Amino acid sequence: MVKPLVDKKVLAGDPGATQALVHLMSSRMADGSIAHMKIWTRDGRVLWSDEPGVTGQKFELEPDVEELFGTTQATGQVSDLDKPENAQERSEEELIEVYVGFRADDGTPLVFEAYWPTERIRQDVSDIRWQFTTLGLVALLLLALALLPLALSLARRVDRGLAEREEMMAQALSASDLERRRLSQDLHDGIVQDIVALGYALPTVAAALPPEAKAARGLLEQVHKDVARGVAGVRELLTDVYPADLEHGGLEPAVQDLAERQRRAGTEVAVAVDSRLGEPLAVAQLTYRIVREALRNVAKHAHAAQVEVTAGIEGDRATVEVCDDGVGLGPGGALGPDGLPGGEGHLGLRLLRDTLRTFGGDVRITERPGGGTVLRATFPLAMRPVWSR
Repeated sequence: MVKPLVDKKVLAGDPGATQALVHLMSSRMADGSIAHMKIWTRDGRVLWSDEPGVTGQKFELEPDVEELFGTTQATGQVSDLDKPENAQERSEEELIEVYVGFRADDGTPLVFEAYWPTERIRQDVSDIRWQFTTLGLVALLLLALALLPLALSLARRVDRGLAEREEMMAQALSASDLERRRLSQDLHDGIVQDIVALGYALPTVAAALPPEAKAARGLLEQVHKDVARGVAGVRELLTDVYPADLEHGGLEPAVQDLAERQRRAGTEVAVAVDSRLGEPLAVAQLTYRIVREALRNVAKHAHAAQVEVTAGIEGDRATVEVCDDGVGLGPGGALGPDGLPGGEGHLGLRLLRDTLRTFGGDVRITERPGGGTVLRATFPLAMRPVWSR
């Protein structure tokens, strides 16, 4: 911008030759972005300045400014208002000096100096930052608007997929429930009735034997007892396969029925069930299954005299605790990493744990202070499979 206007006449100090230069420089400073300008020669003489009385004077140049002569490089610094050449700027605000090397029209090496108000620079930086920020926000908004239909479509697709999976799981559970009911009915109406009839026939056969057939009569009596015990066992198994009608009979009576089996075996069982666990049906069914498996585990392994069954609600979760005063975990019953006893005979507990974890719950067994064990199971009252959340 300056180079074409600095010719031999300007270098010689011809006042008439500097008019075009003065007009250009004044136009450039009109917007206030540049406070002052100077053109320097290599010997420290001010070839031209917008400040009266400075043109033609000589001043000592800084080494980094002297290095710019003959180059197109630049340097800058905060203006030192104590320098003699800056005497007229001392009443002004803080300025930034920028020096740029260039050559005149005839190749003479010169340096152009501009004084920039720091406040204006800060304002320009703030304006640019605001413009870029606004541009970025607008771009992000446009991107979000462009992606919104896709996001809504994907969300609806995910919701449909989760709903389908939940429906499939519900159908699978219903099918399993129907199959258990059918199996229980078939066993009860078929094999169980046949065995019961056999049990009724055995005493008749024994009575028909001659008096001297004492051994045969004794054998038939033993078989009759075994058949009666077998029928009771099968009926208990059928109750486990297809449990009590929780929807109509209620959770607490069903749990009391489970406890009554233990009582008949000589174990004292105390039951406390929160009535709120009776609904919805899925919560009642899972609570019943936990109690059933815990009591079955006590009967097989604990040899307990007393058992306490507590089922309640803590916050948004159902909790079931079954405490016994039995033998505890024993020397070989160390807990595994999953919080359940190791060794054989605990498949039911692991199946129960897997079911609970499907719904975001878990089951743990710990030692009971004073002897025995505590089984504690929890699960969310809002029973949704973990993969649907």
